[in-house]
Amino acid sequence: MNRLLPFFAASAMAAILPMPASAAPIPVADVAREGPVDFAKDIHPLLKRSCLACHNTTKAKAGLNLESPEAILKGGDSGPAAVAGKGKESLLVLTAAHAEDPAMPPPGNKVNAPNFSPEELGLLQLWINQGLKGSAVTETVSNWRPFPTASAPVSAAAVSPQGRLAAAARGNEVIITEVATGLSIGHLTDPELAKEELYRNRHPADRDAVLSLAFGSEDLIASGGFRTARVWRRQPFLPSHSRDLPAPATAVAAADALTASGDATGLIQLWNRADPAAAPVDLKEHQSPIRALAFSPDGTALVSASEDGKATVWSVTDRKAVFSTTTPAPLTALCFLQNGSSLATVAGDGTLRVYPFPANPPTNPPAPAHEHKFAAPPTALATLDPAGSRLVWADASATLHWYDVSDGKAGDITLESPAASAITASELRLKAAQRLSEAYAARRTATAEAHKKEQEALVASHQAREKARTDLAAKHEMARSTKTAAAAAPDDKARADAATKATAEAEASLRAFTDARTNAELAVRLTSQAAQALTAAEANAAAAAAAVAETTASLETARKALPAPVSPIGVASLHGGKVLALAFKGGRLQWHAADGSFLDAADGPLAPDAAILLAASSQSILITRPDRKALLCPLRRPFALERTIGNPNDPAILASRTTALAFSSDARLLATGGGVPSRQGEVRIWNTSDGAPVLTLQNPHSDTVNALAFSPDDTLLATAGSDRWTRIFRTDDGSRTHAFEGHSAAVLSVAWRCDGLALATGSADKTLRLWDIAESRQIKALTSFAKEVSALSWLGSSDAIASASGDEGVRINEEKLPGSKGFCFTLAADPHGRILAAGGEDGVLRLWSAADKKLLQELAGY
Repeated sequence: MNRLLPFFAASAMAAILPMPASAAPIPVADVAREGPVDFAKDIHPLLKRSCLACHNTTKAKAGLNLESPEAILKGGDSGPAAVAGKGKESLLVLTAAHAEDPAMPPPGNKVNAPNFSPEELGLLQLWINQGLKGSAVTETVSNWRPFPTASAPVSAAAVSPQGRLAAAARGNEVIITEVATGLSIGHLTDPELAKEELYRNRHPADRDAVLSLAFGSEDLIASGGFRTARVWRRQPFLPSHSRDLPAPATAVAAADALTASGDATGLIQLWNRADPAAAPVDLKEHQSPIRALAFSPDGTALVSASEDGKATVWSVTDRKAVFSTTTPAPLTALCFLQNGSSLATVAGDGTLRVYPFPANPPTNPPAPAHEHKFAAPPTALATLDPAGSRLVWADASATLHWYDVSDGKAGDITLESPAASAITASELRLKAAQRLSEAYAARRTATAEAHKKEQEALVASHQAREKARTDLAAKHEMARSTKTAAAAAPDDKARADAATKATAEAEASLRAFTDARTNAELAVRLTSQAAQALTAAEANAAAAAAAVAETTASLETARKALPAPVSPIGVASLHGGKVLALAFKGGRLQWHAADGSFLDAADGPLAPDAAILLAASSQSILITRPDRKALLCPLRRPFALERTIGNPNDPAILASRTTALAFSSDARLLATGGGVPSRQGEVRIWNTSDGAPVLTLQNPHSDTVNALAFSPDDTLLATAGSDRWTRIFRTDDGSRTHAFEGHSAAVLSVAWRCDGLALATGSADKTLRLWDIAESRQIKALTSFAKEVSALSWLGSSDAIASASGDEGVRINEEKLPGSKGFCFTLAADPHGRILAAGGEDGVLRLWSAADKKLLQELAGY
């Protein structure tokens, strides 16, 4: 854009500054138009080229904004820039034609803004004569191009509140990854954008680069794009297909192409996963209830076992039995091991038998290659390592068990309770409350000591004042008596000298008394202020102590309410054994990592108040219910777009890129930050549930807002701007409470300490600074960074701060973590400070355990 001098009338300027030499006038051509002149099409492009850089909504030099007809009519410091019907007399035409000083644009302007041509001036004049018709222009962004599919840097990252999920933005795509397993659970994909040819076979979360991400919960995430903020929510676990079975299933199995179910009549049905509407294939060989089914890993064979002890191998291709035998005891569970070369069976007598599974059916029953007696009969069995020899099973206990057929080693898998996250959150709140209580208690002690000193100073000042008063009275009497004596003997020099001396001493005593009285009055005020500070400190300390007691009670309640662990009734192995899907009574389904870590859960819609059977392939989960329903479900719950805030073609909602996002602690509010670079910062708060605007901060920064953070109690919002300032605003009325200046370059990141009493900021000036909120002062500056401090996070309830910088550094305090490479643009941590995620120019999202500083995952985007 071009830059112009202020738009003043010549008469106004003459009173202030000497005028420069006038530019040569430009003739105004007569322009004939059949139709009306259009502001958006004809006039706005001319003004944008030569005027709007200095005469816009944000930078209205001389009070003049030329972005709309209404603003032009309103004018600036010199009055209206144009008057409808009077184009020849309007200041806008006169100054643009250089017929009146100052000429617009001025000769020799710094950005080489071009003058209006005679025809353009004629068009401008005609538009004014026609009545300045039209409205403000909404700029439309067009000619979008796809992002490259490789080598895109990680521009934003986020970690979910419980540390289970991590999100990374690369270009306009966002991938959600499970921290415990390193598995991607999908992209954030805007379905409307995905329909466009430009994004064929892509996963666009936005048209432009996604520069900000924030989790509100394990099921809620927001992304920031060009003039947009999108809210995404994890969807219910719903079936993609369903089918009615002839009878309730007693056993199920799933392969990539087929699924199988068996019932109490001995009937087995095969149906095509890709075409659920197709009629099933009936396999009838058993005469008693089917108790176990298993597909071979390549999907070519199906093994079935019935209650009468019969086991059958079926050719899936031929849909017929190729081998049958009677087992030593009826089988209750089956699964394949070692890429299908071994078949593990569990009999009703609690014995595990492993048989070789040949490519060709045997003529005689094979002998088991391995036997193992279980301590308790398994109720469900799965392969923990499909390519290997490890099994996992459930029994009547609430603990899973594993057994390695190759070496006989065994162990237990303790399942993390889904309710444990509530306890962890309560523990964090308690630690924060305790820290706050300790800080307020220390402040109360310091304030009480200060109040005591002020009281002592008050007593001393009153004593000094009374002493000065007594001294003043004595000196005043001495001066009076010596003056009287001197007056009685005018020629007595000694008496005159005594009177002069006494008068001087009285004046000095008066000054001393005045000072003492002033000090006493000041001491009264300081003592009163100290008393007020003490009262406030005592109230804060009492409130903090009460919060500790309340949080402690809440934690104890949560611990007592923790449900007792129960035993799964079904186990299925997903993603090569990295994830276990577990079925529980009441239709509940849970996902756990192989080490027992809780990942996710689904309730209710699958089978309320009923038991379910489940099996899994690499592409789906098969669930059957007692009501004869068979459901084909996705492996995991996906995220889907819930709403979009803003519009790429409307800068009135969000002015430019959304460079910062933050959820309140309860996820009811979403704050967005951005703005037009070098012109204005923008911060708005939205209602998460419906996307309605809640609050707009007025002029929060004079440049782009790079980071946002709600205080722990959500009453304040900290903002970091490219204008080098960090500011804090109330979230109820938008009023500013603090402003921190100290960075010498753009502030890129901001984070609160858990007690809300301190703030950390990172900057392009290669420093990390800590700020005391109560005293509005800088506490400390870390200057060991060689490049920009791009992102940071305070870790849990500790004093540790994680930071990312341009010098290949991800640090906890000043200690670098292993594995980081290249310029790090972004860093995030869960509120508990357990998981760190960081990424940058090499396009790899890295995850660390903060406690032991161990690199957990390195995740490339493509």
